[in-house]
Amino acid sequence: MLLILLMYAALLGVPFWAVAVVVKLLAALLPGRRPDWARDLLRWSAAMTAVAAVMVYAIGLGSVEWDASEAESGAGSSPAAPCRSLPPGTLGLLAGHEPSYFPLGFDCLLTDGRVVAGTGPYDLLNGLGIAFALAAVLLTLSVGFLDEFRARAALRTGRAGRVDEPQETG
Repeated sequence: MLLILLMYAALLGVPFWAVAVVVKLLAALLPGRRPDWARDLLRWSAAMTAVAAVMVYAIGLGSVEWDASEAESGAGSSPAAPCRSLPPGTLGLLAGHEPSYFPLGFDCLLTDGRVVAGTGPYDLLNGLGIAFALAAVLLTLSVGFLDEFRARAALRTGRAGRVDEPQETG
């Protein structure tokens, strides 16, 4: 139940996240930016993609929990909704189900010992979560590379811009 509430919270947060992204990108495009806007935009983008990865995973957790809960209670709960789309021959062999929270998925257990993946948005949610997490890591690394590049450029400028004092000859 808690995971389902978490899913609803993430679903309610998605529009606020989208508005924040659009506003920040418009602010980056408009004139009058601070001189260090690129670094701040990279850091902010890394944080927002990490938030997106967490929201997608929370939505997926709630979806798995919803399907598991629905499969265990009430009339018409068997077979589980993700397992209902199995071919008729395979559907007759259905013995149970097993939710998977990492990676997100819903497995249908057959009487002959095989496990068949149930239908649902789980592959899409797993892909989106991985893509957002990878983007967050890459953006965070780019901030580090940008800082290193600026530090090395400042060192070169400091050395090249320095005028050596004339040497005294005896």
